[in-house]
Amino acid sequence: MTAPEPAALPRLLRDNPHTVTHLLEELLGEPLVADVIRQYSMPAVAGNALGVVAGQPVTHRIAVLRGGATMVPFVYAESAFLPERLPGAARLQLERTSDPIGRVLSVHGLAHGREEMPSAGPGPPQAMDRVAAGAAPIVWWRAYRLTIDDLPVFAIREWFFRTVQDAVERQSPA
Repeated sequence: MTAPEPAALPRLLRDNPHTVTHLLEELLGEPLVADVIRQYSMPAVAGNALGVVAGQPVTHRIAVLRGGATMVPFVYAESAFLPERLPGAARLQLERTSDPIGRVLSVHGLAHGREEMPSAGPGPPQAMDRVAAGAAPIVWWRAYRLTIDDLPVFAIREWFFRTVQDAVERQSPA
């Protein structure tokens, strides 16, 4: 599902020690908002990416990260997370605001680690349509887990739109 891409985007994302939210806000010069398409709780299935027993409540969140001022779509993301592994205030912020996950982690001082998820790829997006994406083509994707205190808390799949690659290219020396 990847298009021919300059190595700059995957390298920039891989080498970034911060969240994708922080990186993109720095790159784009505007805050991001999470346009949440769906957010719901359901029981975990066996063999899930978070390593919890089947039946444990997991929150699924599908969102498009957009520029807060421009509303340009940059990333389509599907995540699953364990609400009980987050402080109450962080859980409420994810439930009630348009703040991206990365901002929530930062605001609450939650240090995190990132682990690439072994997979042949994240597969097709579950809920993306031309309206949600703003008809922007996907140029790259990745799947990873975020850990807090060495425990998996988020399993995230991200699809990056051409708008991110364009911003990276604008920042690269000619």
